[in-house]
Amino acid sequence: MNADVHARFEHYLNAVTRRLRDDPRVVGLVAMGSTAERHRVDEWSDHDLAIVTLAGYQEELRHERGWLPDAEHLVLDVIEWHGGGKLIFDDGRVVEFGVATAEELSGWSVHHHDVLFDRGGVAEAVALAVARSPRNADADLGETLAIAVAHTHIGAGKAARGELLAASTALRGDAVTALATAVAIISDPDARADYLDPRRRLEQTHPEVARALAEAMRLDELALARRLLEIAEQLAGDRAEFPRAAVDAVRRRHGWSTD
Repeated sequence: MNADVHARFEHYLNAVTRRLRDDPRVVGLVAMGSTAERHRVDEWSDHDLAIVTLAGYQEELRHERGWLPDAEHLVLDVIEWHGGGKLIFDDGRVVEFGVATAEELSGWSVHHHDVLFDRGGVAEAVALAVARSPRNADADLGETLAIAVAHTHIGAGKAARGELLAASTALRGDAVTALATAVAIISDPDARADYLDPRRRLEQTHPEVARALAEAMRLDELALARRLLEIAEQLAGDRAEFPRAAVDAVRRRHGWSTD
């Protein structure tokens, strides 16, 4: 990791933390993702923050930017449907943030985190969130493989009728995510993995699988669908949970060899 990149990241995080700590409406601040695991910070890391507020101030803080030391350099400022914000600055830096009470925060899905300050109840809320967050590795293997096969078949059907955008979403999104989840289920625990998003850091934990999926996603939609079934079989074809009959049926329907 570049020392200058890390120093700039820490300096900015400290400046934001000081401003939020000075706001009486704010009861805590939690760093998420690589902002919590700052040894992973690189030039593409964003600042990922949960601002914890007293009840009744969520909407105010969601739209105020006084907690940013350089708000005048914003070139994009958007709040998504779920209430989370994405900010882009004129040098390309990104801040992602959410605003919640401690009670609301306890219902979030949380993995890596670092409580930067806590006026009361924030650490407990994060601990509850971590405890309730579903882990990829805890999913049911048979159900996960079935989901992968179902989305592969549906995506191939959409591609066959010419709906390539919808097909791409089913294949490159849902089917690939299910296959990555299956990898998490059948693998030994790895601290590098993200147990909320099975696609994150797959290149580090399972480089061969990540490479196979990345190469498959460069194919056209029908070739991709066929390749995803092959990858699924390579991953789990010898397991009792593998939906052999469904895979064979999908191959027959699309005219792919079942040998």
